[in-house]
Amino acid sequence: MEGIPIGEALARCDAAFAASWYHWFFLGQTGKPAEPFINADPDAWYTASAEHMGQEAFEDYRRAIHDPATVHAMVEDYRAGLGIDRAHDDADRAAGRRITCPALFLWAAQDDMEDLYGDPLAIWRDWADDIHGHSIGCGHHMAEEAPAEVASDLAKFFAALP
Repeated sequence: MEGIPIGEALARCDAAFAASWYHWFFLGQTGKPAEPFINADPDAWYTASAEHMGQEAFEDYRRAIHDPATVHAMVEDYRAGLGIDRAHDDADRAAGRRITCPALFLWAAQDDMEDLYGDPLAIWRDWADDIHGHSIGCGHHMAEEAPAEVASDLAKFFAALP
């Protein structure tokens, strides 16, 4: 959900991408870690709201972003994306490896996936033999903002597998 291979994202990186996704490069730094900045005021850095995801999910979310270990883990994901994840994607691509199992890709209609990439399924078709998916009418936190639709799509996808 809500992601394309990092090498594909970086290959398409332009001024619009850099303006929207500046945080990738900030969070991906190893020499100047982002954690002290985020942990100083997590509510200022992360801007989700109960209005979008419901009170219970928002309370869980706030507990997580106020835990320095969770913040560190979140930042490490960005570091991996710009490092080892990209290296693995590049190696798979160079070796001609593709995703051969059926795959489902969902993205948020109210996020910037389509603005940045057009049809994200077209990108995934270059990586996967059997890709399915569509946008969901919500923002970036899909599982929290549209849990019934995400669960329904996942259930239908898995039920259709042989």
